[in-house]
Amino acid sequence: MKNLKKIKNNFPPELANNNGVKIKVYFNGHMIGAGKMQLIQLINLKGSISSAAKTMGMSTKRAEKLLKSVEDAFAHPVFIKQKGNKGTIISKFGKELLDKYLNLCHDLSKESEDFITWAISKQTLK
Repeated sequence: MKNLKKIKNNFPPELANNNGVKIKVYFNGHMIGAGKMQLIQLINLKGSISSAAKTMGMSTKRAEKLLKSVEDAFAHPVFIKQKGNKGTIISKFGKELLDKYLNLCHDLSKESEDFITWAISKQTLK
């Protein structure tokens, strides 16, 4: 649990499920969102789908299904499985995808700060 908190603290607020903007991008029948991107980032950090899935509290089978939906969305491979069951790494394209998504999250979160501040100021305590 301590390790999970450490990893979650490395994510932008939207990927750690704190207050803020949580982004889902829909295109050509595909969806990329915070959960899938968090899984990709964990694979990048841990070098393994099973380790990333375990950290997120999901089965490896579920993680592989989510990752397949990401792979199906693009003509370029997002992951590279290492030979001899040595784990999985993120391809150059996968790193670019992750970087662009994290930049999008950062930019939209900054743009939405005024709205979030305003909305919080209008809430009443019950």
